[in-house]
Amino acid sequence: MAPCGTSLAIPVFKQGNEMVKMRTSHIKIYRRAIGNFFARFEKPLLIVVGAVLLTVVLMNLEFNLLESSLYDFRMSKGSQPAPSQDIVLISLDDQTTKVLDEFSPLPLDQHARFLEKLEALSPKAVGYLVDMNRVNQAQPDLFRGEWGNRFVQSANRLEGRGIPVLLGTPFDVTGEVLPPYPLSSLSHAIAVIHKDGNVFSEDKVTRRALLKLYDKPTFHLDLARRLGLSPSNALPRGAYFESEVEAEYFFFRYHGSPASKPGQPSRYTRYSFSDVLLGKLPTDALNGKIVLIGSLTREDTGDFALTPYSKASFANPKLAIHATILDTILHDNGILRAPVWVNWVATFLASTFVIWSVFTYTPLVGVFNTLSAALLFLLAGQLLFSIEGIWVREGQPIIGIFLGYYLAVPYRLIREYKKRWDYQKKNELLMQVEELKTNFLSLVTHDLKTPVARIQGLAEVLLRKAAERLEQTDRETLHHIIASTDELNHFITSILELTKVESNRLQLFLESKDINQLIEKSIEGFRTQARAARIQINVQLDPLFPIKIDPSLISKVLNNLIDNALKYSPAGSQITVESHETGEWVEILVKDQGIGLSEVERTSLFTRFYRAKNDTTTQVTGTGLGLYLTKFFIEAHQGKVEVQSEAGRGSTFKILLPLQFDESKSTDFSSHFAASARDGHGAGLTTVTATPVSRSSDNSSVSKRSQRV
Repeated sequence: MAPCGTSLAIPVFKQGNEMVKMRTSHIKIYRRAIGNFFARFEKPLLIVVGAVLLTVVLMNLEFNLLESSLYDFRMSKGSQPAPSQDIVLISLDDQTTKVLDEFSPLPLDQHARFLEKLEALSPKAVGYLVDMNRVNQAQPDLFRGEWGNRFVQSANRLEGRGIPVLLGTPFDVTGEVLPPYPLSSLSHAIAVIHKDGNVFSEDKVTRRALLKLYDKPTFHLDLARRLGLSPSNALPRGAYFESEVEAEYFFFRYHGSPASKPGQPSRYTRYSFSDVLLGKLPTDALNGKIVLIGSLTREDTGDFALTPYSKASFANPKLAIHATILDTILHDNGILRAPVWVNWVATFLASTFVIWSVFTYTPLVGVFNTLSAALLFLLAGQLLFSIEGIWVREGQPIIGIFLGYYLAVPYRLIREYKKRWDYQKKNELLMQVEELKTNFLSLVTHDLKTPVARIQGLAEVLLRKAAERLEQTDRETLHHIIASTDELNHFITSILELTKVESNRLQLFLESKDINQLIEKSIEGFRTQARAARIQINVQLDPLFPIKIDPSLISKVLNNLIDNALKYSPAGSQITVESHETGEWVEILVKDQGIGLSEVERTSLFTRFYRAKNDTTTQVTGTGLGLYLTKFFIEAHQGKVEVQSEAGRGSTFKILLPLQFDESKSTDFSSHFAASARDGHGAGLTTVTATPVSRSSDNSSVSKRSQRV
């Protein structure tokens, strides 16, 4: 009797094994499904994963130098809005210092007189951008006396007439540097030209402007609001907040180059400080204009800045840059930065396209697509920037395009090398199989010829010696045996010729021969067969000069074409054999009135072992090698074979042989057999060389030559 619990333990153990087997089976199924999935979608998965990884890496890197160069290119080369005609610049320039015999930025008395002269010209607003602290350093006594009061009184009179007067002040580490008293009582705001000194490209180029600092508007925004041309509760287009300095910035438009070249007018109308002071301006020159006054002397580098248009010293006056910042605010057409997600999407799409292009197209097309993608992306960015004022960062997408290409190309090369290696191994295996097959056929056919010949000989001997004693049915049986051995012998001979052609170097033994003699000899050999089939053979041979040919091979070609014409022609029809000389060729035509060929049959007609499949061909014995060898032998003679045929309308085979055989050329038929192999006919590789041999045309020489071929 079994111990307690044994009968239960065995089924439980078996059930556990079955569950383990089921889990293992399910795991194999899942693995197979996953493997099939990756095999099917390997290419799109690689493209998407590669583009995602490349995008993530690039978006976590900064390419400020490239980005700033692209920004400057778009700003300087693209179309920008025309500068406003309502802004006029008055420069305290070299002409002023020379006329007044003073040093820049002039003493306060000259500024007071200037402002009093300005009252009579009725401007719309006055923005005073001269650093009054520098003026104070030269002659501080003037500020505490008459001239300080006169400057303030003149400014107040302008304010009383509704003409805003705003002083621009510098900024240092302590904050805004206020103008000296009593000018500090006037309206003032920070007026600085921002340089990318420690941000973006760090090249000290002015691309953006300060709008608000510690929630207080700067000079340009304050002046625009005082004029009522900018809403007091809104910021210009493209403004963004920098939390580190608690300031509002925006990228402004330049409205053209701020530099004024010799002999060319500046973008904004500009007058000299001395012209106003000496009363040389027309009374309406500044009427209704926004006037900006600033210093501009070639002796002070602080009066100039670097811009996207020029990074040369003394090329871009700060006064003109102040004007273009104010112009951008007044027209609310600042540069709008695209959101970060746009940059992510653009980088991903650009990388995806390039990787897909490399994986899909040829290397040349891949290079073209890569360059085209980069150019199109740059062009699209230029149009958005110039027309809509939208700035899409192009650094990451452009680098993604080229980096994606250079990362995808090695991977594709590895895959191509692997495929080529696999193809090479398969080709070597196929060549080994082809060699084994050829050797096997050669051995088998050689071994078959002897027993077939013995069977045929014994049947003929039996028929000859015992014909009178045999019944009629027995004699017919012997005739069938002899006919069958003839067919088998013909098949074996064709196979032997094929193996010789594909496994050895075929040599043409050329002789000067009249092609008409070979035609007549071939036709004579088929007269009996033609009479038995009640088919008439017509001959139309033009007189021809002898040409260099291999008579043995050409005879085989002629015999094959005439034999095919007889096999596939109905009783009572005609076969016509013609020869002509046309240009540089000897043309041989074999025409029949047989079943003809369809378009599909004509396409595969000269391939190995091909036979048309219809009711007539199935009743006719054949190997499918005759026309294949025909084409090979004719092309070995540097000739051509053509066929014209329609189903039910007969066929015309045309052979073209050259009048002058070029003996210097060695005809390589490796590509011919390789093409046949690709078509699924398994041809081997053979090189055919033409070797002219002077030889008489007696039967013994022909026989020897046939044996060697």
